[in-house]
This record gives sequence, C-alpha cells and structure tokens, in this order.
Amino acid sequence: MNDRRLPVGIQSFEKIRKEGYLYVDKTDIIWQLANRNKTYNYLSRPRRFGKSILVDTLQAYFEGKKELFEGLKIMQMETEWVKHPVIRLDMSQAGAEQESLKGYLDYTFQEYESLYEIESRDNSPLATRLIEIIKTAYNKTGQQVAILIDEYDSPLQHSWKTPQHEACTAIYREVFAVLKSQDKYEKFVFITGITKFTQISLFSVLNNLSNISFEPEYAAICGITKEEVLRDFKPEINKLAEYEDWTFDEAVA
Repeated sequence: MNDRRLPVGIQSFEKIRKEGYLYVDKTDIIWQLANRNKTYNYLSRPRRFGKSILVDTLQAYFEGKKELFEGLKIMQMETEWVKHPVIRLDMSQAGAEQESLKGYLDYTFQEYESLYEIESRDNSPLATRLIEIIKTAYNKTGQQVAILIDEYDSPLQHSWKTPQHEACTAIYREVFAVLKSQDKYEKFVFITGITKFTQISLFSVLNNLSNISFEPEYAAICGITKEEVLRDFKPEINKLAEYEDWTFDEAVA
C-alpha cells in the first residue's frame, strides 16, 4: 500500500511513467481527440485541473514515445506511432506585459529555430518566424506538425483592465492568426485556457477552432471523476477511512 506514489503537482507524463507514479489512464480519450480529424481544438478548464499534464501526454504521443504508454488503453488503439514534430508554448510563462510576452515568444522561437537550423532573424515579425518554424519542421521531417498551446489566455487574463491589454491582444492576433493559414503543414493544434470560449475576441482569427470543453466524450479528459476515484484509489480511501475512523462511504464523500 505505502509504495503507491501519487503524482501530486507533477506535470511531466514521462516522469509519472518512468518513476512509477499512479496514473489514471486517460489515453483512450486522448487518442480519440488526436484522431478525430478536427485539426483545431480548444479546451477550457479551471486552474489545477490537469490541463498541463494532458498537454504533456499529447506531446509524448505525437513524438511517438510508445515506451511511455506500455500497458495503457491507447496501446489497443494506436498501431503506427508516427513521430511528428511538436511546437509547444506555455503562455503562463509569458507574463502580462507587451515586452515580457514578446520576450517569451522570441526566446521560444529561437529554441525552435536552432533545433531546425533556421537562421534566426531577430528583426523579423514573430508571425513570420512562426510560419518559418512550422514549414521547416514539416519539410525537414516529412511529417505534419502538432502545435500545443497551454494556458493560452494567461497573459490576457493578467493584463485585463490594464493599459497593456490591447497591446498583448494585438500580439496574439498577429501571431496566432498564422495557424489557420498553415493548415496543410499541421496535423493537430490544441489550445487550453481557463476563459469561456466566447470571452476571447481573438477567436475571430481562429474561427475554425472546435471547442470541446462541453462535449460529453471529452468530459473526463483531465481531472478525476468519481468513478475513477472509486476504481483507482481504493487503498488510499481505505487508509483515510481508517485514519479518521470513518466508513468507506464516508471517506468517499
């Protein structure tokens, strides 16, 4: 019982799998999402709801890291394990001011430019650089690109009702509008946020985005359901019940 390790606060799928932490298997739902033939997808969930570990799992899947998925439901579904190039942005790192947002994108794009041996042009617009990264990743690998954008609305939330907000929004409109025009190079685009879909005006630049936030088949894609608690955490529930002198059902409640 005591050797079960719970992955509290761990956002790395690889660490959870390699170091033997308990993992509630979501990989069947993840496979369905990745293979449903809709390129552009948006998922809204509250903070601390497992969005980042979901994004990390998608990255491992698109990078073809089959060994991390041994024994999970996805193994009955995926047969090819094609390695796709992945471009990942974590916008919670970007700050809420125009300069820090630009700085984060510039730094991250530089990393991808060096990975794909693109001559970095510091004075080029960010949007142009993103197009170049997507096209080069596609041309060098022969595979379409997966683009994962986590905590998409973080800088917009934090700059809300400040003089910086319009400038941040303008950067978003410029940079993320290119995703739509590069669709022939893109396998899958996945964006997470905490904001209601309709509140972000700049979805007008990505009007082909499919909002899966309220679709029943993706309800359990992150977070833990009551059924999963009962199925996967019996030993911990029993231990809590014993410690508090409760019945099993009281501990569940």
